[in-house]
Amino acid sequence: MNQGPTVHVMEFDYPSASFGANSLATGANYHYRFKVQGSGPLSLQYEDGTGKIHTAQGPKVDLGDQGSLLVNIDAHGAVTWTPELTNPK
Repeated sequence: MNQGPTVHVMEFDYPSASFGANSLATGANYHYRFKVQGSGPLSLQYEDGTGKIHTAQGPKVDLGDQGSLLVNIDAHGAVTWTPELTNPK
């Protein structure tokens, strides 16, 4: 969810893969389903309107985690992570 200015070249990294979008407009949501196939940290990288690159480290996930994850970019570019994950191991 982007609550700030439009972001560009957005990339979301998770263990063993990544996905992204060319841009995410103010007020827009980007939904993507992915399967956690390893253990490690999440991260988000994007460019702001001036071309400055921002990187935010997220929580660690483990193989088999499932559920939902809300990543919010606020009006000042700060990123918050709200994971609601379980692991049926």
